[in-house]
Parts: sequence; C-alpha cells; structure tokens
Amino acid sequence: MWINTYGKRMLFLAWLFLSACDGTASDLFELQTPKPYDDVLQDVEFIITEQNFRITTRMHIGDAIKERGKKDFPRNEVILFCNLSLAEDMLRLNPSYINYCPYKIAVAETGANVTVSTRLLPDQTGKKNLDAVAKKINKTLKVMVEYGASEDPFIFDNNNDASEIP
Repeated sequence: MWINTYGKRMLFLAWLFLSACDGTASDLFELQTPKPYDDVLQDVEFIITEQNFRITTRMHIGDAIKERGKKDFPRNEVILFCNLSLAEDMLRLNPSYINYCPYKIAVAETGANVTVSTRLLPDQTGKKNLDAVAKKINKTLKVMVEYGASEDPFIFDNNNDASEIP
C-alpha cells in the first residue's frame, strides 16, 4: 500500500502522540473549588509550610502568557516546594526520584472554578521501602491539594507530617 508524504507525516504524528501518552495522567491528583483564586493560593502556601516544606519558587505561568499579549488568559501558577530531609531519604532509596523534586502544586482558573493539582509519585514499584516513602509523600500532597480546595479552614490534620516517614 502506497501512502503519500502527507499520509506518512500524519501516521508519524499519530504514532508520536500515542507513544507519548504513557498513561501517566493517572498520576495527577486534582480538585476543583468555587473558592476565589487568591484564597486558594494563600491556603496552598499555608499548608505547604504547615507540612514542614519550604517554598522554593513560584512560576506565574498565566501572567507570563498575558504579558505576551493574551490579555484574557486565565491565571495559572505553579508553586514549587521541598523538604531536604525528606528528599535525602527518598534519593537514598532511588536516585532517579530526583526527577520528582521539587514537589509542585498548580493552581489554575478554570471557568467559574479554580483547579488545584499535584503530580503523585509512583507507589507500586515493588520496592517496599520506596513504595512506603512514595505513599507517605502522596498522602501529604493530597492533603495539601484538599486543603487548598476546601472551603473549611478546619480540615487540616497536623498529624500528617511527611517528615515522619518510617
């Protein structure tokens, strides 16, 4: 069967797209809230520090796109944060997990709501110690997203400190 150049390009692009979709979308944990965007940001910052992490960088993605001339672009921000003791423990178990550092939470205006999301670590590797660390970190990341999205300021449980990993 003969395929013209255009057809070959389309097949290649389809293959490239499908090969890039490796199923990692399930590693995202996200919630939506009707809470105001600025309140969500403030609550995310609070919970990050309350969980014994340090904010290292804030990426103002939406503002940067607006500066390029897209005045109606929604606000989007990524907050990067780390706990060096926790990172050391994790990296001793698997040095390639440096790719998950720093942790991040994204806050984005999505229509009438605000979406709060994070990327979770793989916790089904078959390596007991690594899976335990990843599950504990994932639990903490989920608590952070839940707190940021919650309209109840009293949901925070201070007994979920990620630095207490076994």
